[in-house]
Amino acid sequence: MIIDSNIKASTKAVILPSPGGPFTVALSDLGDALRLAPVWLHAGWIDVVWRFRRTRLGPFWHTLGLAAFVIVMGVVWSTILHQDPFQYFRYVTVSLIVWGLIASFITDGTNILVAGQSTALSMRFPYVAFAFAHVWRSLLLFAHHFVFYVIVMVFTLHSPGWAVFYAIPGILLIVANGIWLSLLSGIICLRWRDLIPATSTAMQIAIFVTPVFWPKDMLGPKLAFAADYNPLYHLVRIARDPLLGTVPPLESWLWAVATLSVGALITFWVYGKQRDRMPYWY
Repeated sequence: MIIDSNIKASTKAVILPSPGGPFTVALSDLGDALRLAPVWLHAGWIDVVWRFRRTRLGPFWHTLGLAAFVIVMGVVWSTILHQDPFQYFRYVTVSLIVWGLIASFITDGTNILVAGQSTALSMRFPYVAFAFAHVWRSLLLFAHHFVFYVIVMVFTLHSPGWAVFYAIPGILLIVANGIWLSLLSGIICLRWRDLIPATSTAMQIAIFVTPVFWPKDMLGPKLAFAADYNPLYHLVRIARDPLLGTVPPLESWLWAVATLSVGALITFWVYGKQRDRMPYWY
């Protein structure tokens, strides 16, 4: 009996610290998360279904809320800013759709690790998969909003032309940035919970200092730097401009790629450094 118990104790699984440096740990979890694609794709889909269960319109209620906001903003702000109503409706619609996608990565990303407590504490699970599931969920809502974009384009008799195809790499760049934005927001807010409401407040302020409701030209030459050095503005622009029918400038593409490179490096370094400490933050 004593021998048997010793054998069972010796064969019991022991969870050791992740081997390697920060980037090795992060890349290992990234690979594990990619192999779990069926899991987080299903989880993201189910989350959207359950959020709008027992409603007739489902996720389109989210789109209707956006439409109501755009109509009110379009009528009021086009008058205040002395803008052409049809042109301003198109501008605000596309701006808010793209901004909503980017903002969701940050504001909703603050809760992805907190909400995944039961999974994270019951098994060794790659936290990157939580970010993938969140980005996928945000893309599903973005797809529903895209229907409203088509309606506005038809209603205002505007065709974006061949430039619309530039929106494909633009959205892909935004999604790639969304992974590290969601993961970094989740890590920081898992450690310091007070930053969850603080992040939401910061994003509410950011929408008014980023050219979303108003064009950049209104800043004038002296204040143009407020947009030129705003990474969120360039992320919005690489998708918004093609959807409106213009080609984004090279400057915005470079800013988006630089934001992805620097942000991903910082996020994966932090992730790899704190990977084994994160379960203790719950």
